[in-house]
Amino acid sequence: EKTRVAAMWLARLVVVVSLVVGVESHPCDPEAASACPFDGGAALGACLLDKGKHEAPTEISAECQSFLDLHAKCESNLSSGTCSGTAYTDDAILCLTQWLNKADLTEECKAALPEEKKAEERVLDDDARRKRDQRKRARAKAAEEVRKLNEKNEAAAKKTATKKKKSKRSDL
Repeated sequence: EKTRVAAMWLARLVVVVSLVVGVESHPCDPEAASACPFDGGAALGACLLDKGKHEAPTEISAECQSFLDLHAKCESNLSSGTCSGTAYTDDAILCLTQWLNKADLTEECKAALPEEKKAEERVLDDDARRKRDQRKRARAKAAEEVRKLNEKNEAAAKKTATKKKKSKRSDL
């Protein structure tokens, strides 16, 4: 019993420290520390959804409830493939919004995702715009050189493969 209480206090301390340090966490971290301090991932979700499994009486916040709802709607996307293992973790939303192609998400999951924050476009002065354009041209030139080099290497590989086939035929 003492070990369990100590572990619960340690879990709470970890949550507080991570909040102070500014570590990104999912919206259910405070509830997880109180209700389900020993669970993580899918087990955390099952625990948070079943009040009978809570270690201490815990009220689920609106933010946490929306996180739980998101997982219910995106269950098929989080249960397999790229996002498997990210359910009820800090990476769940990151995986759904950035690691997966939006076309691969179910319609229900797409609708449940938080709105994307659009970055403000900065107004550039002439010098900054000129430098940006210069870098853009340099990247385009480098990409074109790589494409040409790849084509050259592919052609050389085909030529070598053809020579090997011819030499094998002449050996027979």
